[in-house]
Amino acid sequence: MPNAVLRFDNWGYRHASRRYFSVRGLNLTVEAGQRVLLLGASGIGKSTILEGAAGLLGSNGYERQDPGQEDGIMVDAEGGATEGHVFVDDVPVREAIGRVGLVLQDPDAQAVFQRLGDNVAFGPENLHVERGEIWRRVGSSLAAVGLQGLQLHRSVTHLSGGQMQRLALAGALAMRPSVLLLDEPTANLDPDGVTQVVTAVRDVLDEFRSTMVLVEHHAGPWIDLIDRVIVLGSQTDQDAANGQERHTVIMADGTPDEVFRDPNLDFARLGIWVPRRYMRGECRIGAIHTGSEPDYPACEGIGEPVLCTKNLAIGRNGKAVATGIDLAFKQGQITALVGANGAGKSTLALTLAGLLEPVDGEVSASGELAAGAHGVHPGDWKSTELASRISYVFQNPEHQFATGSVLDEVMLGPLRVGVEESQARERARTLLRRFDLLRYENANPYTLSGGEKRRLTVAAALASAPRVLILDEPTFGQDRCTWMQMVQLIHGLRSDGVSIIVVTHDRELVTALGARVIELQPENSRREWEPAQDGHGDSAGDDVVAVTSVNTRDEAERQSSRSPFLASLNPAYRLIGGFLAALPMLLSLDWLSSGTMLVLEFAVLAVIGITPWRTVRSTWPVFVGAPFSALAVLLYGKSGGDTWWQWGLMRVTDRSAELALATALRILAIGIPAIIAVLGIDVTDLADSFSQILHLPDRFVYGGLAGMRLFSVLQDDWAALSASRRSRGLGDDNALRAFLPQSFALLVLSIRRSTTLATAMQARGFGGSGPRSHARVSEVHVRDRVFLAACLALPVASLCLALRFGTFSFFGN
Repeated sequence: MPNAVLRFDNWGYRHASRRYFSVRGLNLTVEAGQRVLLLGASGIGKSTILEGAAGLLGSNGYERQDPGQEDGIMVDAEGGATEGHVFVDDVPVREAIGRVGLVLQDPDAQAVFQRLGDNVAFGPENLHVERGEIWRRVGSSLAAVGLQGLQLHRSVTHLSGGQMQRLALAGALAMRPSVLLLDEPTANLDPDGVTQVVTAVRDVLDEFRSTMVLVEHHAGPWIDLIDRVIVLGSQTDQDAANGQERHTVIMADGTPDEVFRDPNLDFARLGIWVPRRYMRGECRIGAIHTGSEPDYPACEGIGEPVLCTKNLAIGRNGKAVATGIDLAFKQGQITALVGANGAGKSTLALTLAGLLEPVDGEVSASGELAAGAHGVHPGDWKSTELASRISYVFQNPEHQFATGSVLDEVMLGPLRVGVEESQARERARTLLRRFDLLRYENANPYTLSGGEKRRLTVAAALASAPRVLILDEPTFGQDRCTWMQMVQLIHGLRSDGVSIIVVTHDRELVTALGARVIELQPENSRREWEPAQDGHGDSAGDDVVAVTSVNTRDEAERQSSRSPFLASLNPAYRLIGGFLAALPMLLSLDWLSSGTMLVLEFAVLAVIGITPWRTVRSTWPVFVGAPFSALAVLLYGKSGGDTWWQWGLMRVTDRSAELALATALRILAIGIPAIIAVLGIDVTDLADSFSQILHLPDRFVYGGLAGMRLFSVLQDDWAALSASRRSRGLGDDNALRAFLPQSFALLVLSIRRSTTLATAMQARGFGGSGPRSHARVSEVHVRDRVFLAACLALPVASLCLALRFGTFSFFGN
């Protein structure tokens, strides 16, 4: 598609449950082919502007005018309010599906399918790109963002956060959009990944001349791509209806040279990072020290170690990615865990925090840190013991939320470790004030911006006054002002003897903290990560942890069945065949037809490669349920013939025994083919088959498929929520008491994921009125039709046998 003009006409948006507009009165035109950098303080509304530019706000087709609302303000079904308009080449953005590509701030919520390659192919499919061209785009887009070493069938659940961000960008690049919108696309990437992504975007822009709008706090790597810089601010006006109302204003607009060399702009006060080439002396960041800071270097700490590892092996599901780790962490020491995306930094941090079991070896605490706890291994401590000693700030802030308000979120930790409510409230408000969040104390944590959520989770972790603080990407989404507050806060904690461990890609952060560096380095590669010194600072440390190479952690392509024959069948035909084999058996409740069907099933399954023992293991629920159902029929079923035994309402007779046997056999005869036929089917292949073979509506098929994919991440979300609750002192409750609130948290998280996923699908052009192509061909062969015929023949033969010998019992009568 050719590039396009993007225009905002007095546009604004207010999120549901918010009193004020996030953005209001925005008038802005981005000319075709321009490459714009959008700057402003955290929370100014930059992400909201990008979502509006993509047509994702107030665009669900159910807008209504609320009584009493101002003219021109439309309230959608979710409660969000929109005013003004956004146009792409003078076409309302909601009618320009597929012309705008958006990479959202949360990469995890943008994966539609389970397989890596299918996610990149999704956008071109929606734009009706020819099949061969789709896979060429998939390959080139993955290579452009540095994921060319990963298999196309690899599950997205096995990617790191940084890899997921690259995947989301690859999906947008594959669309070749007229307007490319990027919301902090490199915030979670290692330095090499940043270079790869910037190069990828440059290549796409040079080839297709797309219009680009970029939101990025650290714009230095992008500056050669940018031809226009827009600095956003806000102006508070008195509004008759709403009191104080904030309007969005443009503080500066021009070329990078014009804006960054403007002496009248106070970038530090505006919270804006100045690219290195434009830095004035006051903008440079070296090692930052506070007046109350201890006199020993932050990279060294003091005294005996508070936390040690001995021959530690880390990994998940028993598979180690690094072994033989021997590290020590001292009081007042700041340690930075750095390395490539997916190297295992978060895995190591979670293991140190007692939230993930070591694969081998041990993590042990000092006698002082472990005093009063159950042993010296953090993994063995009770939840409340852990919360007052080691606090962990999770990479995804929403995994950490456990209450309904910002104030309660910060008060939770102190209350769980025994602090009085009044003291906890005072401590919480002090921290909220320090992080510029006090005005949101009654707001729901989920309604905050990405940067505000991150600051809230840090404040909540600090509230418990831990002796060890572990921060996973604490500066993600922070502007310069809030970044400096974070640095000063971390330095201030050293005065209290807190040992601080930071998982980060932020070189400036390591320099400002003067941190000791531990790099997780792939085997047989040279060390590439060095802190950004600028000639200042105390950063030191040569610790290297060898890990397996990220892009060589292959996984075998998952087969859809242990039977090669079943695996070769069309998924829709397998599903239909399962029903054809099972449903006719409902017609008769007799032991002969069910028993015959059961024998035939085991024989046929053995022929196609599924042994009887494998059949039982794969369908064990029906083998558990059948005896219980048979027992109920035996005791309470229809009576007839001789009575075997009676007690109260329970009565065992010839007829009830016959029906009980028939019931057990029929449950097995129905359940086994239904389960075996569909077990292992890839849901993406099934959706393709529904769309191409059965011609079901794409919106229904792929919308349902996206919802099903969320089930695959529920287990990971549940594990993350469990770890978070343990870290915050909530893990000691009894099973029922813990299950209910955690289930509710999972429900909220799932709903939010579903909403974001729907947004991501729409941003990939899904739901348009035009035709849609398919990257994968779903074919039907002769064997598929033979399979259906056999599935129907087995129950028909069994029922005919029952008719021949007079045992046929229509629905048990």
